[in-house]
Amino acid sequence: MNEDWVLVTGGAKRLGRAVALEAAAQGWNVVIHYNASRSAADETLRLIGAAGARAVALEADLSDPSQADLVIARARAAAGAGADTPIRALVNCAAIFEWDDAATFTPEAFRRHMEINALAPTALSLAFARTLDDDARGAVVNFLDFKLASPYPDHLSYTLSKYALAGATEMMARALAPRVRVNAVAPGYVLPAPGQPAADHARLHAQNPLAHGVTAEEVASAALFLLTNKAVTGQTIFVDSGLRFQSHDRDFAFR
Repeated sequence: MNEDWVLVTGGAKRLGRAVALEAAAQGWNVVIHYNASRSAADETLRLIGAAGARAVALEADLSDPSQADLVIARARAAAGAGADTPIRALVNCAAIFEWDDAATFTPEAFRRHMEINALAPTALSLAFARTLDDDARGAVVNFLDFKLASPYPDHLSYTLSKYALAGATEMMARALAPRVRVNAVAPGYVLPAPGQPAADHARLHAQNPLAHGVTAEEVASAALFLLTNKAVTGQTIFVDSGLRFQSHDRDFAFR
């Protein structure tokens, strides 16, 4: 049994929950960060407990990146992290995904996406690195998006924030080596968008070169590979069934 802890931001639901469950299945203990999804966090705690792993929930608003050191300290305290139960890994899954395009772009929307989707995970990663003992090794996995390889006009602010995080991933991989490995996962079209009819998701899910709809479990498996493979840093794994090879004019919600 792995006695180490992993902090998963946005770990209460959707892809964050899948990562938390896969980590637990592989023997990690999990700190589940959430913002306003307490009931979902409780359900994730229940599922992890059923898998025989330890888990705790941590509420934090990531819109204030100046709190990064405090968030990491609170995560360590919640886990009882010490010499025998250190937090050795961080998965930055929390993000906002609000629609805009070139015609509706506002500085406020851009700033909000950049703060939560790029600045917060960067600040958390650096704060996490500062907590490691001098002889310890850690790992960070950031969540990007297949759109970065084949962008389209929808979700302009969101996509720009993910470009920023992609750059931060490679820069931190260089800056934090050898003590911390920093990698990323870029999921394709996996889960229905909030409010999207299930029939629409089913119709579109497998429209990709592999004719295979990516599952949350497959994304989580890639994230755990990056957490555990000690020879990989500065890499992005696209888990998209080749969707990035196709050109799209609009988001899936409009097809």
